[in-house]
Amino acid sequence: MGVTDAPWMLGVRAPDRGRAILVVTVDGELAVAVHDAVPGGMAIIRDARSEDADEITAACLPWPWMVIGSAVSLTPALASVLCHRPVLTFWLGDVPAGLPGHARCFDRPAALLDAVRGACAAQVGEMRLAPGSGVELDDGTLMRGAMLESLVAAYPHGFALPAQNFRAVSNALTRSHAGWCVQRDETGCVRLVSSQVGAGR
Repeated sequence: MGVTDAPWMLGVRAPDRGRAILVVTVDGELAVAVHDAVPGGMAIIRDARSEDADEITAACLPWPWMVIGSAVSLTPALASVLCHRPVLTFWLGDVPAGLPGHARCFDRPAALLDAVRGACAAQVGEMRLAPGSGVELDDGTLMRGAMLESLVAAYPHGFALPAQNFRAVSNALTRSHAGWCVQRDETGCVRLVSSQVGAGR
């Protein structure tokens, strides 16, 4: 099922490689608001409860691009994905145990939804998210890779993950002459920086 044909999927467990936003709540209300905030064709929204979150997470290939949660605890499997993969993690209200250090937490739904819109519209130099999957350059080049998509969408923030996880992204950026590289910043997060600033930390 193509992303542009099915940008809104309630509790669907069928595997799909399109960009996916997993919303884990007790009632699904936040998932509806996220659906309304995300531009058509940008991502599949998958609505989950704690009891089916692991199964739906596994259906997001290679992993969910973004996980949004509220008023639920993390299952061990979902916590493992969030702490080992570059998943944009936005949380509303009380923060559960197991969130990664790069998670962004919000007190108000409006602020969270603004962050979702910002991630979808992110532009880093000549790089921006293409509809469905991939990162598009100004010259029309389409770069594939879930890690690059996450880094672009998270900018100027990053991920509290080992730098070696992003080696393939670093190599791809070098080959594309995009003018950006991957570095660890002063907070310990790995993020995109202009290659003109310096490289190699």
